[in-house]
Parts: sequence; C-alpha cells; structure tokens
Amino acid sequence: MNFLINILEVKGHKVAEIVLQTNEENSLTWKNLLELQGILDGLHKDATVRAVILASRNEKFFSNGVDAATIMNAPADRLATEMGQIVHFFNYLITFDKPLLAEVSGYAMGGGAVITLASDFRFMLDGKARISFTEVMFGLPLPGVFIDKLKITVLPNHLHGVIYGALYRAPEARAIGLIDEIADSRSELRRLVLRQIEQILRVPASAFSGTKRSLHQPLQLHVPMHMEELARNFARPEVKANLLEAMAALREKRRPQFQ
Repeated sequence: MNFLINILEVKGHKVAEIVLQTNEENSLTWKNLLELQGILDGLHKDATVRAVILASRNEKFFSNGVDAATIMNAPADRLATEMGQIVHFFNYLITFDKPLLAEVSGYAMGGGAVITLASDFRFMLDGKARISFTEVMFGLPLPGVFIDKLKITVLPNHLHGVIYGALYRAPEARAIGLIDEIADSRSELRRLVLRQIEQILRVPASAFSGTKRSLHQPLQLHVPMHMEELARNFARPEVKANLLEAMAALREKRRPQFQ
C-alpha cells in the first residue's frame, strides 16, 4: 500500500490524512502519483471531508522525489512521461479546491518539495528535515509552473537560490516564505497543522475554494505555455543524457559528469 488514508475529526468536521509510504525514501513514480491523484479525486467528491493533510511517518523522508531506479530502468520513450507526471500532479494540486496541508517531517527533495509548494499550508519539522528543488542538480530545467508559484510564495531576493537548488533547513525555509510554520517535535508539528485546520474551517468551503481559484488563476493561464516548454526540454538529447547520468551517479554514489 503506497498511501495510508486516515479520517480525523476536527471540530465536528472530517479531515483526511494521507500518509506517504511508497518505499524507504517515499519516492514518486508515474504510477503512484496517478494513484495518489485518484485518492484525492475520491476525497474531493466526498462533501463531508473538509481538508486534507499530506504526511509521512518515515523518520528521514517526507518524499525524496522521483524514483531513481524507475528512471534508470525506463525506456527512452518513457522518460518524459515518468519525469513529467510530477508537473501534471502539481497542476492538479493547485486546482484541488479543498485545503491541502503539507506536514513535512523529513527530507522534501525534488518532487517532495513540489508537493509541499503546491499545498495551501506548509509546516516543517525543525532538526533533520530539509527542502530543496533539486531538479537542476539532475540536469533538468525547473518547470515554469513551479517558478510561477514560487514567485508568489518566497521572498523575491531568495527566488534564485530556490530555483537553482539551494538546500534549506526549517528555520531558513520559514524565513524566506517557503514554509509557514515550524515545530521542534512531531507532536508540536501536528498541533500546528490541526490549529490551522480549525482556523480554515471557520471559512465557508465555497469561499475557500473560490479564493484559491482566484489566487492561482494567473498561474493557470500560463500552464499551456509552460507545458509546451517542458516537452521541448525533454526532447533535447542533452537533457535526457544529463538526467540519466545524474541518476547513475546517485546510484553509484559519485559526482555526475554532465554534458
């Protein structure tokens, strides 16, 4: 089971908790992202569920991003599909009209950072947790849809650091606006998440969803253009070569030799 679903009760309302448990690093694949989207579709249709928490019980990883083994073993004509699914999933998350809360208790790297960014409220455990958009470290241009969201999320003078793969601890991530609140224990982290849910439950569901649509409408207008650019990038031989080299280097625990 890649995802565990728990139903909590907060102030008389149902809140769904989705616990990521895909593997020892909570890696993401085309297949399990579609599975997660299916779960969210079901929760979206359930009018009794008012909010969704994305969490992990893994002691080290919230999610370490796209699964390296899957990419290494994928046929050349599947690379764009496997790598591109996280972008489609991001587009889905920012249109999901119920509150999404990311409870980041470990490393959120690459795709893990993307899921965190797409969430409406972001909480992070101080200590061992880290967050980074590592795509460029794997030879991949950071998709424009991520950059557009980062532009309205992080402090402008830190944007370049974020998009070029800087690694942030919880206090640093909070200081630049990437994370809303941090906690020094898992119990405190959950307390902050539940407190935020209590606050957002005071807002009518229709008001929340309408406001979220308005917030992301400018981003949505640019999605077709960014998806075309994403396809062009994956069609470039050097991008594919650099991605495979980065994945091989990760597996072999060495520095990649990029083109």
